[in-house]
Amino acid sequence: MIKFLFIAGLLVLIGILIYRLDLYRSYNKYRSDKIEKLETDLKKEQDLNNNTLKKLNKVAYTNPISKIGNLDFFIDEANKLFEEEPGTDCTMICLNIQNIGKINQLFGPTEGDNVVIHAAHTLRDIGQRERFIFAHIYSNLLGMIVKNSSEEYIKGLIAELTKLMEAYSDSFKVLTSFGVYHITDKKQPITQMINACMLAQRFVKDPEKCNFVFYTEELEADLSQNKKMSSEMEQALEEHKFLMYLQPMVDLKTFRIVSAEALVRWDYPGKGILSPYAFIPLFESTNLVQKLDYYMWEECLKTIRRWMDNKITPTPIAMNVSKIHFQNTKFIDYLDELCDHYLIDKNLLILELPEKGISSGGPQIKEIITTLKEHGYTLCIDNFGSMNSPLNLLRDYPIDRIKIDRSFLNQNSDTEEGMAILRYLIAMAKEVGLTVITEGVETLEQTNLLGEIGSDIAQGYFFSKPVDLREFDQLNHSMVQRVYQSNEYYPTFEDLEKDLDLIAFMLNET
Repeated sequence: MIKFLFIAGLLVLIGILIYRLDLYRSYNKYRSDKIEKLETDLKKEQDLNNNTLKKLNKVAYTNPISKIGNLDFFIDEANKLFEEEPGTDCTMICLNIQNIGKINQLFGPTEGDNVVIHAAHTLRDIGQRERFIFAHIYSNLLGMIVKNSSEEYIKGLIAELTKLMEAYSDSFKVLTSFGVYHITDKKQPITQMINACMLAQRFVKDPEKCNFVFYTEELEADLSQNKKMSSEMEQALEEHKFLMYLQPMVDLKTFRIVSAEALVRWDYPGKGILSPYAFIPLFESTNLVQKLDYYMWEECLKTIRRWMDNKITPTPIAMNVSKIHFQNTKFIDYLDELCDHYLIDKNLLILELPEKGISSGGPQIKEIITTLKEHGYTLCIDNFGSMNSPLNLLRDYPIDRIKIDRSFLNQNSDTEEGMAILRYLIAMAKEVGLTVITEGVETLEQTNLLGEIGSDIAQGYFFSKPVDLREFDQLNHSMVQRVYQSNEYYPTFEDLEKDLDLIAFMLNET
């Protein structure tokens, strides 16, 4: 019995051991499967995280509009290049769409974005071919770093990009400007290099003639001086350091002063009287020119008021209107308020509108010019002919005068073909009832020539340089014909008509 019980107990124990072993095996298999599943899930999650990280990195380093690298990408890639190739000559070039604002205004922001995308993709194609770093830094600014400091190579690259950008549309021309910075210190922050390129870009004056500038330390000095002048302008306005000079406009039949153009000068401490060429471009680039215009307009009206109060017959004054004012009609209200305050008849004012500001304008500019005319102002297109002025300006805008630019006179007064262009331009203007003024008249020959072909008024150093108010008052009281006497008789168009009528009459009599 005991033996039986022992055997039974042993069998039970063996059964328990087998059960426990099976249980252990099952647990191990379960654990192994579980671990394997966890490892598989973990790997999937890691792969997913890696893909997500790659996508996030791509988003973080890609410009959302152009789909090429952004500023962060540009900085990282540039630093890698400088670390890996410290001895390589490198040059940074920044490309800017110069007229993007005008494109947005005339064709809409979508078209503006398309232009920037085209520029980015053009840069990408050339960058992949030439193997240089490129990126869309922000807005309409793109950058590249080339492993080359050859001026010839850089100019060739800029010329290729310029040509491809100009070919973007048949409807309008895309203007580009480039700033070039030769990298001498690779430990310098990348953003500082970009700023150097952007500084150089600011000195591109006419992108249609030359659209790139290389950075130099002299540019940095000029920028510092410009900042200094800008900061001093407000104080100069308050202290009346801006002076109004007047340049006479002379009737070519009577040779008397019939009007005068108001021109600004700056009495700058330590430098004397500065001409507008020394500061107007700076003020135009910073929009300070708007305040300067307001100041000069008031000086003009004060002068007319002083003449009237002193029983002096007032001379009409031509006042320049900078193109920035064509963004809205606010300046018209200001002019009206000035006229009301000083009790000035608007016939004593001539508003000279820049040809550059209105020749490519749309309905808004035409509306502003029409409003000016409705308010009673005499309107003149200034610098006519300086930019191949479209003749439809003579037809489409309610203007009273054109002022032929000095460059147009100089270019066309020496050849027969040029004279024909000048003669017919004046004839067309006269045909639609416009008064023709020619500026930049410097010689007796030019004066005789303009009188012969029908120009009404002349302005230039032959008659007088711009002078201060005291000198202008003295000059205005003298007769200009005492200074000028034509040595020869030049028939006018009216004389020619009379001669033709007389010849016709004689032919009929015979």
